Amino acid sequence: HWCGDINDAKKALEDYYVGMYESVANYAEGLTEDTATIPNHLAFYIDYERMARDWELSGDIYSIETAYQEVHIFYSH
Repeated sequence: HWCGDINDAKKALEDYYVGMYESVANYAEGLTEDTATIPNHLAFYIDYERMARDWELSGDIYSIETAYQEVHIFYSH
């Protein structure tokens, strides 16, 4: 992702690393539940898989899967 620039890669590890999750969808679900109050009658309508995909496609985050159910999440900026 950092095109061989070790300084940019180091900065990403230090400043943009979010953490390790089972999936990007798990990250989206956790972040949403931590930052918003979702009424119980609407909770089943939220598609965290698509939310996570949209975040990655928009460039807001990127992920690196290192093993089964081991995904490292980084902010892009």
